[in-house]
Amino acid sequence: MGSADIATVYFGGGTPSRLTPGQIGSVLQTIRTEYSLDTLIELTVECNPDDVTLRYVGALHDLGVNRISMGVQSFNDDMLRFLGRRHSSAQAVQAVRYCHEAGIGNVSIDLMYGLPGQTDEMQLHDLETAAGLDVQHISSYCLSYEEDSPLDRLRASGRITPQSDETCAAMFDRMNDRLRSAGFKHYEISNFCRPGYYSRHNSSYWDGTPYLGVGAGAHSYDGHSRQWNPSDLDSYMTGVEQGAPRYEIEQLSATDRFNEMVMLRLRTAQGLDLKKLSGLDRERLMQSSRSLIDSGSLQVEGDRLSIPESRMFISDSIISSLFRD
Repeated sequence: MGSADIATVYFGGGTPSRLTPGQIGSVLQTIRTEYSLDTLIELTVECNPDDVTLRYVGALHDLGVNRISMGVQSFNDDMLRFLGRRHSSAQAVQAVRYCHEAGIGNVSIDLMYGLPGQTDEMQLHDLETAAGLDVQHISSYCLSYEEDSPLDRLRASGRITPQSDETCAAMFDRMNDRLRSAGFKHYEISNFCRPGYYSRHNSSYWDGTPYLGVGAGAHSYDGHSRQWNPSDLDSYMTGVEQGAPRYEIEQLSATDRFNEMVMLRLRTAQGLDLKKLSGLDRERLMQSSRSLIDSGSLQVEGDRLSIPESRMFISDSIISSLFRD
């Protein structure tokens, strides 16, 4: 195991900023007992804005953390209260400044759009504020209503009114225009970066790089199968303590791997490198893509098949139409 090259480490999911720097350092030390981190280029910790202090991010910087990702969601306090966030807009702004002051030069923030009651002016304020904070990366997601979630129950009861698809599409276009004009590159459906600051870790998911997930609910991928740990913490810890970790595994068929490649690569601005397909797979894909290319929903440039930015908002329906049964 120690010979593996580790390019990125990501502390994410749950609330890793509730860990002390000492605890994060202990995890890193454990990783070093099994793997060399000499090739590490990106070490990210997700932080809640209300957990960030200058002392805290300074200690993370001393551990080698060179990227912070924060779930800001909005710079409007009404929207933050609606989402049940603990932080305020002012705390989020200060948290970004603390990161810069501590010497962490790669800060990513998450934003949301399509929120009930969110106006065009509110979204524009979020984008303008984010761009003005000199962050290097922005992830911006349209609100979705997962079945039987608290938000979905509010929607079903009529207590909130979702934004229309047309409004969300207009917000998507506004986001692209504003962030592009601020110097960001739209490199994946929901992700924007300043030149050179794309997320190395997340990009490894989209280009099929194997990864190892550690912790309750974590997923791993080796190129041929997926493995995931139980999400229940007690069950996960019991297995670890007994020396027999509990997990489930799924072997991916050739069809599964093809569909995943199409789904993940077409999420990105680079698209799918057709040279990486077998001759037969390429022929079949181009045949199934023909009508989408003719309609402008797909484009071919050299050996790359991609979705034009103007169609990215409806990418799910485009991508799913290319799947094999």
